[in-house]
Amino acid sequence: MADDTVTAQTIVDNSVSRRKDVDKTNWGDSELLAYLNKAIDNIAMMLIYLESELAITEATVTLVATTQEYTLATVLADFWAMSREGVYFSTVETPLTPVIYGAKIRNETTATDTYPTSFYITGTKIGVIPIPSSTAVALGSGAGASLLCRYFKKPTVLTLASTMPYKNVFNESASLFMDSIAALRDDMNMAAYQQARATLENLVLKVVKYRNPIGPKALPEKG
Repeated sequence: MADDTVTAQTIVDNSVSRRKDVDKTNWGDSELLAYLNKAIDNIAMMLIYLESELAITEATVTLVATTQEYTLATVLADFWAMSREGVYFSTVETPLTPVIYGAKIRNETTATDTYPTSFYITGTKIGVIPIPSSTAVALGSGAGASLLCRYFKKPTVLTLASTMPYKNVFNESASLFMDSIAALRDDMNMAAYQQARATLENLVLKVVKYRNPIGPKALPEKG
């Protein structure tokens, strides 16, 4: 499916489950959508674990003089985790160093004229060290200083009208998982469920492997 406008409804309508149940007496659209969302959740976690570019979002955080922390929900929507070497000051090629929250306590609490060289993440905020002064902010290009961030987002819960994520790369894999779980609904065979999940994860691993010329992080296939 190369069409960028493929929706979750399209996946449900074209699934094996729907072909077997045209009248929707066994599986309604909402039930199949729930299984499709489970597939997307699993795909998202695999892409994050493999540090795949398919799951990375880019955004900027505008720095404010004498301000150390910024609310994640405001500046980095649906933040899940920062990618490796994922934070840069706007005019510096070297990435900021990730540190633990304790580093905030051990460092100066007053603003300095030096641009941030490290960052930390809490449950709700991203913070920088050292705290930038107005002079430090002025070191940024254009209208002001900013952090350039590359991060992993939490997967968005799909509605039937939602466009499928990840550039449609995993539509067939997600549909296969959805059909497998639908078929397993009545007997609750957990071994079969784990096999369906392993199959999905192996498909994601192979896609990431072939899309990345240097290969993903080492991960054995699941049986």
